[in-house]
Amino acid sequence: MDQHLLDRFYKGACTPDEVKAVLEWFKNQKLTPEQELEMKELWAQAGHHQSEPAYAHNADKTWRSLEALIQKDTQNQEPEAKVLPLQPNAWAKWMRVAAAILLPLGLIWFVASQYFQKEMVVGEMMAVQTAPGEWKTVQLEDGSSVVMRPGSKVRYLVPFAQNRRDISLEGEAFFQVAKDKNRPFVVKSGTIYTQALGTSFNIRYQPKDTAISVALATGVVKISKGETEEETTLAKLVPGQQLVFNRRNQRHAVGTYKAEEVLGWKDGVLYFKKASLEEVVNKIENWYGVQVEVQGMGPASKETWSYTGEYRQQSLPQVLEGIGFVKNFTYQVNQNQVQITFKRP
Repeated sequence: MDQHLLDRFYKGACTPDEVKAVLEWFKNQKLTPEQELEMKELWAQAGHHQSEPAYAHNADKTWRSLEALIQKDTQNQEPEAKVLPLQPNAWAKWMRVAAAILLPLGLIWFVASQYFQKEMVVGEMMAVQTAPGEWKTVQLEDGSSVVMRPGSKVRYLVPFAQNRRDISLEGEAFFQVAKDKNRPFVVKSGTIYTQALGTSFNIRYQPKDTAISVALATGVVKISKGETEEETTLAKLVPGQQLVFNRRNQRHAVGTYKAEEVLGWKDGVLYFKKASLEEVVNKIENWYGVQVEVQGMGPASKETWSYTGEYRQQSLPQVLEGIGFVKNFTYQVNQNQVQITFKRP
């Protein structure tokens, strides 16, 4: 589809033939469940902003111009060739595609409310986020639960769709999924989709990290890259297995994992394994919600620095005391500011 034609369509400047061409293109597009989720979130935002004068005026003017062009053209056509009126389900499909591409927020809300808002039950988009130092357990309407690590975010619809339970994740979370054979539970983390019916598993996905990992605790999950026609099944895990997907080379590996190392965080276990100084600092900052400043460490020492340790439900001073004893540094804590000073040999 030509970008200039789409721009003209959204401005209400198309001829009747161009309008029909654009709508036919919309009709032939296929939308993934994730795009539907994003569309519904965009629609919710549009509804929130629709009371603003600029949105309401532009949407109304644009749609009236567009509708007039279509109706004018259909008056001169045979009955079987008419393009209006459109059925609500047809508009729902076309509008989902339009929303996923460029359609302005005001026009999304206006057309949705005029043509299919009454016919289509759409859940409310929920976004739950944890700040550094904050843990949350989210109870979902289907009986599933999500334990979220600090610095994580999940998005989902309430209620879920009739045939699927979709949720997206950034960060790390442990999912305890309620059984529902008619509605698979699908978690999107980057380009990786983890599907389950009734099971429990851990996903770690940080946009800045190279790897995405899925560790299965109970049940069975299918892990795919992409969805629908572009879906590539990577693996089906059994309890005790973990898949690690490398985002750089697009390769993956499946192996066993240590539960304490991968799942311990949800029980308050702070775990380090051959961690660099940067990794230790980042994990402490996220775990306790503080900012750490390091002094007295040269660049050469940072490259070879490594630490392994485990702390179970211990306070920040206890953790710093333990690491400092092994790695030879002192520390000071002032509210949410931490200063680490390495001693000279």
